[in-house]
Amino acid sequence: MISSLSRRVKQIFIRVYLLSVSIVLISTWLLLEGLEETTLAIDKQAEIEHFLSRHETDKVVHAQSAMLTITYLPADSSPYEHLPVIFNNLPVPFDGDVEILGKEYRIIINRIPEGTYYLAKDLSQFEQYENLMVTVLLALAGLSIISGIGFASLISHRIAQPIQALTQDIMHIKQGRRETYLPAIYKDSELNEISRALNKYLDEIDQLVKRERSLITMASHELRTPIAVIMGAAEVIERRQQLNGDDQKTLQRIIASANTMSANVNVLLNLIRQSKTEADTESFSLNTLIDEWVAAIKIADPAASERIDIVAKHDAMISANRNMVRILFNNLVNNALNHNQGKVWIDFSNQHVEVRDQGIEAINKQDSETTDTTTGLGLYIVTLICEHLGWEFSLKTLPGGETCARVLFE
Repeated sequence: MISSLSRRVKQIFIRVYLLSVSIVLISTWLLLEGLEETTLAIDKQAEIEHFLSRHETDKVVHAQSAMLTITYLPADSSPYEHLPVIFNNLPVPFDGDVEILGKEYRIIINRIPEGTYYLAKDLSQFEQYENLMVTVLLALAGLSIISGIGFASLISHRIAQPIQALTQDIMHIKQGRRETYLPAIYKDSELNEISRALNKYLDEIDQLVKRERSLITMASHELRTPIAVIMGAAEVIERRQQLNGDDQKTLQRIIASANTMSANVNVLLNLIRQSKTEADTESFSLNTLIDEWVAAIKIADPAASERIDIVAKHDAMISANRNMVRILFNNLVNNALNHNQGKVWIDFSNQHVEVRDQGIEAINKQDSETTDTTTGLGLYIVTLICEHLGWEFSLKTLPGGETCARVLFE
């Protein structure tokens, strides 16, 4: 799963916030524990000093209040007779917390030369205060975490919003239209740098595309003249009627190839100009177009027509530029015929056209020449036509060496 920038910022902020809250809670807890120890130590010292200053050390002393129990035993007295139950079974000296009858006491037992004093302080109120402090801290921590999550969502949204705006502007860029480029007016200087860099890159791409189109346009115009000369000379030779049967077949192949090249050049020029209008589109039968092409190939090259096999002939109707589809189909089949000396299978429907051949292995099995003249240009024109019509073109080699060219109508 791909993580978004806003989600990542949110997660980092929440983790840092939780870590900070945890550090504050632990520090506060340790501070409370230290405060408790310090308070009890001060109370212990104060009680002992108060006791020693007011009582004689040679007599048994008992002092009882709501929170404090003090007993002093001289050195010659028996602890079993005068010691309260709360101090039983405790070693001398002793300093620690003891729970008795559901209450927690801080008991201090210490021995001096004159005797032993016992001090027990009820920690109930202190524990209640400590529990209250812990509850308040936990409540504050909960509120802090909830507010932290809200702040994280707000901050991540504020951080991601300019990037989302930049993304939307990038999606609205149209090739060749300078007015759709990115505006360098963002609030953040980093985004302005990205915008300027991307605009510069788009300018370079547009220049490359313009140079490519200019080069192809000039090359296409230059090709028209020799093609026209070839077609004119072939027509003159044909009208003389001075050729034998084999030469006449060869001449027909020259004329057919020249016509194909002329149509390819015209389509290439139209595609470069991107002259797509509503008049270009018409609804026609793909069956009729393919039948016309097969009939023409039988006249121009009977040997090639014998290698063509229409696998499944459906009643297919499509809506597109008829001349472009004819050239697309012509180039697909010619590519299969020129690169393969075996069979060529044609399958088509309302959704696709597929041309499949036997592949390279068939060439190795037969001794014949391959007329590889305009194959690369033909497939390039097929690609351009598919891009122009919004169709999907794929060319792949199947197991066994077969080649499959497929066009999906979308």
